[in-house]
This record gives sequence, C-alpha cells and structure tokens, in this order.
Amino acid sequence: MGEEMASALLRAAYAYDRLRAYPPEVAGRIATAIGHAVAARGEEPVLLELGVGTGRIALPLIARGYRYLALDCDPAMLEVFQKKAAGVMRKVRLLLADAREIPLPGESVHGVIAVHLWHLLPDWPRALAEALRVLKPSGVLLEGWERVEAEPECRLQERWRELVAEEGVLVERGLQGRRVAEVEEALRRLGLRPRTREVVVWREERTPREALEALAYRLYSFTKGVPEEAHARAMERLWAWAEAELGDLDRPFLVEKRFFLRSTRLS
Repeated sequence: MGEEMASALLRAAYAYDRLRAYPPEVAGRIATAIGHAVAARGEEPVLLELGVGTGRIALPLIARGYRYLALDCDPAMLEVFQKKAAGVMRKVRLLLADAREIPLPGESVHGVIAVHLWHLLPDWPRALAEALRVLKPSGVLLEGWERVEAEPECRLQERWRELVAEEGVLVERGLQGRRVAEVEEALRRLGLRPRTREVVVWREERTPREALEALAYRLYSFTKGVPEEAHARAMERLWAWAEAELGDLDRPFLVEKRFFLRSTRLS
C-alpha cells in the first residue's frame, strides 16, 4: 500500500471515530446489554468482534474487564483502535483479518459481536458460518444495528445519490435492513432462535457540515462502490448545493437514533 493511500485510510478512520461515535451513556447501555447476553458459566468470557473499527463497541467492554479479540480487515481502523485502547491492551488481541476467514480454532469464544457488518459483505453467509464455527457450544452471536431519523441528513444523502446518478452511477440504499432480515432467516433455517430487542433510544446534535464530511469520507456503506472521480465531482456540487439550500452549515439539528441488539444462543 502506498504512503498516500495509507494516509487517506488513516484520515478516514479518524473521521469515522469522530463522526460515528456513541455518547458515553449510550455506549455504556450497549455494553451492559452485551454483557448480560454473554454470561459465560464459570469461565472468563472471551469476546470476538468482527469489524471492530475504532472501538466504539469494544472499548466499554474492555474497560469492564472482558478478554477481547478485535478483528478488522482495515489496518488504519486497527491503528486508531490500538491508540485509543493503549492503556487497557492487556486483555486485547488485535486480528488484522477478514471476517470470512477468522484465524481462530473452532469453539474458542463465548461471544461473537457483529455491528453494522453483514451488509458490507456480498458473501455474508461465509462470515456467518465462520462466526458460528468459532463459538463455543453455549456461545452467543450478538448482532447490532441502528435506525436513524434525521430529515436534514436524509436530504443531503438523497441529493448526493441524485448527483452521483448524474455521473452515471446508480446507488442502492436500504441494504442494511434487508441484510438483517436475510441473516435472521438463515439463523432460523439452522434451527436457532434469534431474539431482537431495542437497547437504547437517544438524541444528539449534528451539523450539516458533519453530515457532509461523513459523505465525503465515505463513512456509509452505500458510498463504497462509487468511483473516486464521480464521488469527488458529486461532493463538490453537494457542498455548493448545501450552502445554497441550508445556509449556515454549522447550525445543529437533532438526530434520533435507536440501537437494536439481536442475540442468538447456540444452545
């Protein structure tokens, strides 16, 4: 990987860490829900997170003393995660690897965590099979996702999609929701019983500038397949459109978010 590419990936990782982070109280509620779901009997639980990113799910659990295997295929994400977790790395092992080929023996972890992951993988059944392979017989698969309501941000994303379409690139949205349903169907076909619950609802402030930065850095899955030149041209036009339509790009608006956790125990 060239130095320029590595630098760009690192900038994107820091942007992800800043713009996609959970408020501390929200992160704590999610960690509590995951901890209650794992509850290994008589053993110190070992957790594996697929697509750990910069640690927004991992760090509160690590702070609570869990042994943690942090897997990601993006070295920049792991670099930022490692810096953030520097003081609590004693029980953490980093795995630079693909979720579709987990470098662990079978039946070796008590919990596998996958938050906002399946829709990033075209061949997600391989990753699901791997997640189930490394779980202990009494282990639990923990899947998380958000639902977000924010009209100004939706307007920006939809305008970006229109501008990209004018560049000749059609972008599909809504894949995450469909993939969540597909994975649940696959789990049920295996005779498992996934259970979903809403863990926390919260509101936070966001600015149009931050929403534009999230698009510019491609922090959403629906931006990934757009060629760089088309994306750059669309973003240039989008910034101009936002300034004309929204005025002050630093005036905050409210975003309502909901986090859901699906638990599937093997036995």
